[in-house]
Amino acid sequence: MEMDSPRPPVSLVPSGDDEAPVRLDEYRAVIGQLPDRYCVKEDEDGRYLSCLEMPEVKVRIRRDFSVTGSAARKYPSGTIFLDGAAQTEPFLDLERKIYNLDHHEGCERRFTLSACEQAMVLVLRGLDLRERPWTLYANEPDLDTVLAIWVLLNSVHLQNKEESIKESVLPLVRLEGLIDVQGLEYMEFSGFPKDHLDETYRQLEWLRSTGAVMQAEDDHVDVLAGTMAQLRVIDQLVYPRGFIQELPGIEELARDELTDERIAVVCRSDEGIYEVERALKRLYGKRLGLIVLEKEPRTYTLRQVDSFLPVTLEAAYRRLNLVDPAVRGSKSANRWGGSGEIGGSPRTTGTDLSPKDIAAACRQAFRRPPLSNRFASIGLAFLVSGIAMAAGWFMESLGAAFPAWARTHWQGSPLAFGIGGLLTALIAIGILSRGRRRRLFGLQMPVGVGWLWMVPVALAGALMGGAWAPPIQWREGIAPTGLDLAAILVFPLVAEIVFRGIAFGLMSGGFSSQRSRGRWFVSWPVALSAVFYALWTLPLFHPPLASTDLVWFAMPMSVTVGGALLFGVAVGVCRERSGSLLAPLAVHYLGLAAVVAAMAVGLG
Repeated sequence: MEMDSPRPPVSLVPSGDDEAPVRLDEYRAVIGQLPDRYCVKEDEDGRYLSCLEMPEVKVRIRRDFSVTGSAARKYPSGTIFLDGAAQTEPFLDLERKIYNLDHHEGCERRFTLSACEQAMVLVLRGLDLRERPWTLYANEPDLDTVLAIWVLLNSVHLQNKEESIKESVLPLVRLEGLIDVQGLEYMEFSGFPKDHLDETYRQLEWLRSTGAVMQAEDDHVDVLAGTMAQLRVIDQLVYPRGFIQELPGIEELARDELTDERIAVVCRSDEGIYEVERALKRLYGKRLGLIVLEKEPRTYTLRQVDSFLPVTLEAAYRRLNLVDPAVRGSKSANRWGGSGEIGGSPRTTGTDLSPKDIAAACRQAFRRPPLSNRFASIGLAFLVSGIAMAAGWFMESLGAAFPAWARTHWQGSPLAFGIGGLLTALIAIGILSRGRRRRLFGLQMPVGVGWLWMVPVALAGALMGGAWAPPIQWREGIAPTGLDLAAILVFPLVAEIVFRGIAFGLMSGGFSSQRSRGRWFVSWPVALSAVFYALWTLPLFHPPLASTDLVWFAMPMSVTVGGALLFGVAVGVCRERSGSLLAPLAVHYLGLAAVVAAMAVGLG
């Protein structure tokens, strides 16, 4: 298709010195001839300018912004400072991807390219801003800075084979660079023919006046809006009509990183998944790894774009089914599912997850958490479980302050320990499982029956002393009191909420885990929660809760701790494969019943 000339109509660029450079109505007429690609957005760090074709590039402009050279070099990877935003010499930190495009500090200004020329050199030498997120910082949006911003935001078009685009913008960049560095009297250094020089200069003056006139005629225009107006005019000066293709109506809802080089995009559109994929590839290039498309409220289609990701969509389905409250069980039809490359959300009721929740779940499925995060989750699990145990000991010790008639029933009572630990555990799991995280902590009905295969292993561990029963003085001819029976019910509740609920849930996000019908193995959350459980068995051998009559026959400490470890692994697998705290709790009570039965046989 034949395109119009890249030059704007002559009437749009005033030629008389005494003629007003541009009026607001003229500006609006001009920018209406090309798609509007620039907008102002806001995040937790404030407002920024964005280009629809470069969605991972944020342009932050604040007139009070300035950082020292040492501070600039410590900024996050993917940072570009423009024309004085960093008070230091121009530099390129290629390893950390931090650049300072400047010609003010630490250099001979007369011999140094301007910021917009430095930006053009980087782009023409292959800088790809779609390879990662970038942030551009500027403090004074003069024309040199605005042209540098335009060059970086339009780098994809400058790097393609359409020579007319470079032929249109290079004169603007070169002449503005000369004027900004050398002054008006050295414009002939450009080497342009006089007619070309005059035309390019008029275009620059029209651009220079656009921001000022916008501010003068519209009091609501701020520095970002004024810059955006100038960027739109540069589009008109550079691009032929029809060159910029309209993007289909795609609303980005969330975005997250799957790996260091690939991202997942959650979006909304009336277009089909493959049309959306084609459009998003224009925006993100090779960065695009996964698309989650909302066609109707709460209904999504998943498409894995990059077939070389470390896992397939099967991993995403498992994670989404784990965290989505709309998924009721492993046999329910209301589940995330599909093939390894394309699938969807629950079809019966739709998902209960927000777009950000979906993006985060996909990240957790595809991206192995850093080792530091794993260690942090292990430490937090041990800390929270320890707090619950410490609360039990503290509650038991309060008996010393009670009146004499109540002290005998409380101080040293297993029930006091159980109540303190249970209350703390319930508060902790209520806080941790808030919102949509209930399933991570087992707050649902059990799914499947495969976990029942672990019951014999759990019973063996219980008979070795591994079931968490209160150390009741059970002797021949002495029946347990009501407080003893209450403690028997409370102790397993404390153990399962603390170790298979809180500790397991806190660690489950960073490690692989079993599924109801998946392969059998001992996961790290199961093993570590069992170790914590076994370690906290040790204090039961010390006053005031110590007793050698925990089971009907005396057991060495090593056997009891070994039994606790075996029991903890068995009930942990029950928790993992059932997805519910009810399964390990039922097995724990069954283990206590086996201990009581064995005790009864021994006493008989």
